[in-house]
Amino acid sequence: MQRLELEAHLTAGFRRLSDKGFLRTQSDSLSVRIPGTDEMLLATGFENPDDVAGVASRATSFSSEESVVALHSCIYKDRPDAGAIAITSSKGVRLLAKSGCDLPPLFDEQLRHIGPAGVARLKETELCSQQVRDAFRDGRNAALLGEGLICLGMTCERAVFNTELFEKCAQAFVISMAAGVRASVIPGWVRLIATSRLRKDQRKAAASLLSGRIPDQVSGY
Repeated sequence: MQRLELEAHLTAGFRRLSDKGFLRTQSDSLSVRIPGTDEMLLATGFENPDDVAGVASRATSFSSEESVVALHSCIYKDRPDAGAIAITSSKGVRLLAKSGCDLPPLFDEQLRHIGPAGVARLKETELCSQQVRDAFRDGRNAALLGEGLICLGMTCERAVFNTELFEKCAQAFVISMAAGVRASVIPGWVRLIATSRLRKDQRKAAASLLSGRIPDQVSGY
């Protein structure tokens, strides 16, 4: 029953990301951890990004050496709170990556769900497990991968939402830079409250996943 629920969430999330134009390359992918196991369900990019008729997930072990699987697995092993991972290629993220600028803390919701300010930049040709671990330290749920994005979530829905949220933040920042307007950042006390609540939810999610349960959905601030 849980497997069917995870497959339904994965298919719905994959279609949602595709509909928004976030899945453009063969390395773009979405996975969900199978709670209580060292396995995941994985859906990868299309030959034709506009064709979503044949979305199919497959179960695979964390020990697989396949490149896309290995990246997902490395994150799952180091982040027990991660219930899902999305690797995407959206317009705002590409522009942010090309700008060479870091994404500042613009919105409280950004800190509440994506994590502390500061986004790591990973190079697809120079990836190693330690770099991936460092990128997602301190509960961070997002990192740039070349001109793409890796986004984590406690559930599949949260990983998809975090991807959309990051895109919104990236577009807002890039537009403000292009207009010559300095973006205002969130005060320090708000950052502390937001990230503290995120870490509390992450601890709960890790316990749920370890015990074989899908974590509760976190939707509000």
